[in-house]
Amino acid sequence: MALQHAEFVFHLASTTLPSTSDADVTYDLESNVLATVHTLASIVSKCIRRLVFVSSGGTVYGMAQQKLITETHPTDPICSYGIHKLVIEKYLKLFRLTKGLDSVIVRPSNIYGESQDCSRPLGAVAHFTARAANALPIEVWGDGTTTRDYVHVDDVVSALTKVMFYDGAERVFNIGTGRGVSLSLLIDMLRTSLSKSVTVEYRTRRCFDVPENVLDISKAKRELSWTPEITLESGLQRMLRRAGARLSTCI
Repeated sequence: MALQHAEFVFHLASTTLPSTSDADVTYDLESNVLATVHTLASIVSKCIRRLVFVSSGGTVYGMAQQKLITETHPTDPICSYGIHKLVIEKYLKLFRLTKGLDSVIVRPSNIYGESQDCSRPLGAVAHFTARAANALPIEVWGDGTTTRDYVHVDDVVSALTKVMFYDGAERVFNIGTGRGVSLSLLIDMLRTSLSKSVTVEYRTRRCFDVPENVLDISKAKRELSWTPEITLESGLQRMLRRAGARLSTCI
């Protein structure tokens, strides 16, 4: 029913997170990979112009072998979440070759935004902002040097819109900012934005956290005529200004 009369399908669904996927890898595979294959089979029978799959630029690559990670970087995930995203990418290629299903893969970096559910164990920007805004300590896994590429959801939506009508030959795009920000720097930015102290509690680094993940977005800029417009500094201000009431309810 959800596919009735649809021209485009955006696949963003996932039953697990990087931090939870290893707890039950069988469930992770069955609920994500198998469910997606069933969906692909259904899509083939419909008049769908394009499927856009939102994969994970933060987990499919594994340990970074270069400063900026390109789409051709080796894919060696270190958590089940990254593996299931990569397996789905492979099935999309198979369905393209054997069934003619047109699909494009988007690998976003760490997405954040004003309406993000900061009660879930995902998203340092939202969770840290909520904690800091409510004068609660921020829990950091590791020594604070873990570095990520934080991209605002509005910029991701803009990229997805470009991908929807893209008529070139490329099939995989990194979507991020190309800027690496450590957890320590993120906390310093929150201190500056709030003009008050922020308490930090350090914990042992988790096994599924790669030390650094920053995406090369040059292909998306070139092929999609897209570029991110919202800096992390302005994104933090937007979250604090427009989502204060929501943040106070999600601790």
